[in-house]
Amino acid sequence: MIIDRENFNPAAAYNLAGKVFWRNFAHKYKVAMDLKEDMVQEAVPRLFELSGKKSTTKKYNDNYAKFWIAHNAMLSFIKTWLKQVKYKEIWKDTVEVARCYPGLAPLLEYGFD
Repeated sequence: MIIDRENFNPAAAYNLAGKVFWRNFAHKYKVAMDLKEDMVQEAVPRLFELSGKKSTTKKYNDNYAKFWIAHNAMLSFIKTWLKQVKYKEIWKDTVEVARCYPGLAPLLEYGFD
């Protein structure tokens, strides 16, 4: 973490996170509109944590680096969320599986619900 408390502007971070959302996620993922607030809330703390990070090349400015920090935080959040939903969908019928195949019941006790 590279925190720069004096130069971090929360309003600018929320604004940037909103721009990243609308540009890169709003139309790409069907569930993105439902997760908008969560995605923005995921990006802003990450922007704070890396608020002292400066661009390493002269080709790109610091705003470009911040854009990608927010983008990566949101991408990580939505990918994890989609994996969890898929996992829950796969295992939602574990009781039915255990009823049909009693030999699998001991395996299902380890949190596959």
